[in-house]
Amino acid sequence: MILKPINNLDQFTEKAEPVIGVFGSKKWLSVYGDKLELIGIYKDEHQLIGGFYFLKTKKYGFNFVKLPPYTPHCGLFFVSESTNKSSSNNFSKEVMNDICEYFTLQKSSLTILAFPSAIIDLQPFIWDKYKVIPNYTYRINLNNTIESIKGNFDTKNRNVINKAIKEEVVVTENSMKQEELYKFFKGSLKAAGANVYEEELKNIFLEFSDASNSFALIAEKGSEFFGAVFCVYDKNTCYYLLGGINKNSGIQGINNLLIQKSIEKAKDLGCTTFDFEGSMLKGVEKFFRGFGPELIPYYTVNKASLPLEILLKYKKREIF
Repeated sequence: MILKPINNLDQFTEKAEPVIGVFGSKKWLSVYGDKLELIGIYKDEHQLIGGFYFLKTKKYGFNFVKLPPYTPHCGLFFVSESTNKSSSNNFSKEVMNDICEYFTLQKSSLTILAFPSAIIDLQPFIWDKYKVIPNYTYRINLNNTIESIKGNFDTKNRNVINKAIKEEVVVTENSMKQEELYKFFKGSLKAAGANVYEEELKNIFLEFSDASNSFALIAEKGSEFFGAVFCVYDKNTCYYLLGGINKNSGIQGINNLLIQKSIEKAKDLGCTTFDFEGSMLKGVEKFFRGFGPELIPYYTVNKASLPLEILLKYKKREIF
């Protein structure tokens, strides 16, 4: 097995997009310009069978390996040609061993990465003293009827959605310009105390987003703006990426209604899964849980140099 950088984005996305979808597409990865490290997994010098990506940055004199912002995982994919279960397991273990070794050789002061939910064998990272932490997202199966999906909503959820509808809140699609959406979500993220990566956020709306990969839904009453959600999608999955509301509206259920409409839109697009794209904050998890989704685990791996780890044990005890 050979792991080495790929300088040709087309070569990477040609293999990655059919496996991992929108987060392996050329348009999405172009959001990060030349900041992204693309790594190919080769069976030999020329046969590309997989890959992954990450950002390598430096701050306060420390080197960091981390996920690109607004992307849920490192995009790891690889294809085994074996149909024998034992051989397939051995191949997977070899790949994960090599990936673990690759990250260790980066000599980063801090490594924090998440893997796609399909990647469950993180033993090599455990053996190499990484902290392997389960995280969770929620997903809805869109193969069910919309009536069945709504029937799984919490009663309180359905009630506030009905109240918003009775208040004559109207949800429209793509009725704001991309620049306006960027400014709104930048302000919404700042108000929530979240990290805002302005360049990448702007690129998502002005360079990435089009009708083939994303949609925005806007909640309004008359000319008054109440909130918006932004989702990205591929042929299989729709991801709830960003959401925000006008907290001065005085109307309950705005965000609930926007998510219901997003689920309906994703189903109309032919997606088979609606992914809430991470549900680790306690208040956010409770809100998402009200839509009756299935809880899905995925894993992060974290490792820090000893002085930094000691500091992080006080600041980020949940991951160190």
